[in-house]
This record gives sequence, structure tokens and C-alpha cells, in this order.
Amino acid sequence: MKRWFSAFIAIIAIVVVVLYLIMLKGRDTVVSDDKERVAVTKIADNKESGRLKKTLSEVNFSGTAILIKNNKIVDSYSAGNANEDDKNTLTTTYEIDSLQKVLTAGLVMKQVNKGNLKLNDKVSKFIPDLPGAKYITIRQLLDMNSKLAMKRLKFSGDTLSSDGLLEAVISNVKYNSGKSKKWSYQPVNFVVLSEILERVTGKTYKQLFNQMYVKKLGLKQTEMAYDKIVKTNRASGYVIKTSGEEVKQKPNGATIRSELGTGQVYMSAPDYYKLVASLLNGKILGTDAAKELYLPLGNGKYRAGLYTSKKPFYRYANGYGYGFESHVRISQDGKKAVVVFSNHQESGNNGLKKKVDQLSKKFLGYK
Repeated sequence: MKRWFSAFIAIIAIVVVVLYLIMLKGRDTVVSDDKERVAVTKIADNKESGRLKKTLSEVNFSGTAILIKNNKIVDSYSAGNANEDDKNTLTTTYEIDSLQKVLTAGLVMKQVNKGNLKLNDKVSKFIPDLPGAKYITIRQLLDMNSKLAMKRLKFSGDTLSSDGLLEAVISNVKYNSGKSKKWSYQPVNFVVLSEILERVTGKTYKQLFNQMYVKKLGLKQTEMAYDKIVKTNRASGYVIKTSGEEVKQKPNGATIRSELGTGQVYMSAPDYYKLVASLLNGKILGTDAAKELYLPLGNGKYRAGLYTSKKPFYRYANGYGYGFESHVRISQDGKKAVVVFSNHQESGNNGLKKKVDQLSKKFLGYK
């Protein structure tokens, strides 16, 4: 009797498992990889699988790319070498360059939420010696409508203080006092914003960044480029000359420090997506504040670190420097995205950007 009962229980268990598998058939399933624990859930999606490899292998891609649908990774592709010893993987971190600006904008809006800043505050309230300070608002800095312009400065040495950087900016930045309201892409706007953040809070940019982003979202593959102890699997950046020669980039410490708020963070593609999506959808700032900060107005193309594509509508940014090339294309609600990080920067070649744009228009253009 006991044997029959045991057999009966075994049959019931098998039936339950079979029915469960049938129920899952045709649906997305979670993909688990202990070696690549990332901040975003990765699932199998037969419709999207292989799309990135097919597209990016055409331009001899070296880096990591992900496709996001409904806040999940539905396709990923890693190729090439991170450095002399390691391959690029889903957890490899890359210098994100100008993709940092949207994150700096979020730090600014946090202080607005706290009442420490107002978007219509004049810069003279915080940095009176800056040329044009009494005419420029925080909002204009965020949208690069400040009329400030500064050529790229050269720095030498292993370090550069925040005060030293501000002195260099004040001595070299120009303010166009004419009536023209012409937009101009000038990274100095975000350096000034970062200096204001440090003055208002009494904390360093790194402290603000880690408290608001890294700790809040549990990011494991994010760190500052100047960190002395490297905790992530960093890729090295290489400039690829027209001859095909790969030149490893080694910027000095002062140069890295000079990119305050505008290009001095290493992140993995999943970490970056999670953070930007959390800013756009209001998880970090609140829905109303996120809309006020990032949602484009009228014909404005640039808003708080992000450009706008209208057909189809999505937000985007590009980053270049120190042998890295980075791209993000993301829906306004953050649910769909294309993130592509490369540690190869090809001289005079925008082939990767063209492929990213082609893919994004198709992927972000359908429901």
C-alpha cells in the first residue's frame, strides 16, 4: 500500500511540473547568470534575441550593449577586449563621458526639491565672480542657454581641487552679452552646476552622487574615474587611428578631475540604464519634478542633459572621450531603451552612432 501511495505522489508531482512548464511555454523567462549579476532583470525574448549582435558586428564593435523592453534586458551583446587581460562582458564598466550630464541635472533637481536651489536662481547668488553670473539662471545652465563658452583647457599633474578648477573656469570662460539666445553645447555649464552643488550642500560631488544614486539604487558597477581603489571591471579606452593602430588612453589625474559633473564616471550599461530610467520615471525625484526637469518644451531639442528625437519620440545622449564612445536612446517613461558603451573611439568615424540611431528608430518606434 505504501508503494502505491509513493508512486501516486510521484505521478502527481510530475503532472504539476509538466503543467507548470506548459504554462510558461511561449512566455518570457528569466535568464540567470551568477557570473554577471546586474542591476536590471534579464529575460529571454525570441523576438529581440540577436538583434544587437547582427547590427553592431557590422562595425567591428568592442564594448557592451543592451536592449530594454518593459524595464528588462531582452537582448545583450558584448564583444572585444576590456583590456590586456579581460574580455568585455555585461558587467564591464566604461567611461560614460557626456552621458553623465543627465545625472548631474538630477542632483541639481534634488536640491531644488529640498529648497536649497531654485531653477530661476541667478548664478551670482553662488559664484558672483563668474562672467555673466548676474544674468544666468540655473535653468539656463541645465539647458545650455547660458551664453557661456570656454575652450577645452589643458591640465597637468596628478590632481586638481574643486576650487582650483573653479578658478581656471572663471579665468577662461567667456560670456556672450549679445541679445542672441542661440543654444550652444558647452560642457562648462555642467562644471559650474557641479561647483554650485558643492557650495550649496557643503559636500563633494562624489558624496552627493553616491548618496543619491549608488546607495539608493544599489548600483554595484559604478564608480568615479579618479577613485584610487578600482572596484569594478574597468575597460581601458583606445583611440583607433585611421591606420587601424590602437592607442591606449591614459589621461592624467588633473584632467580627469577637470571633468567635474560632465564626464568622470565609470558605469556598466545595466547600471546606467537603471539610473536614467529612475530619473525619468520619477522614482528618484518624484513625477512632477522629473517632468519639470527633463520634459522638453516647445521646439527645444536639449533639456537637462538629454536631446529629443521627434519621429519617433525618445530622449538621447552621446558621449566621446579618452578612447570611449557611449550612446543612450530611451523612451520618456524609461521602459524601453538602447544603451551602447564602447571602449574603441575611432578617429573620424561615426559608424557606431549611425548603427545605434538606425536600431533605435526601429526599436523605439514600435509598441
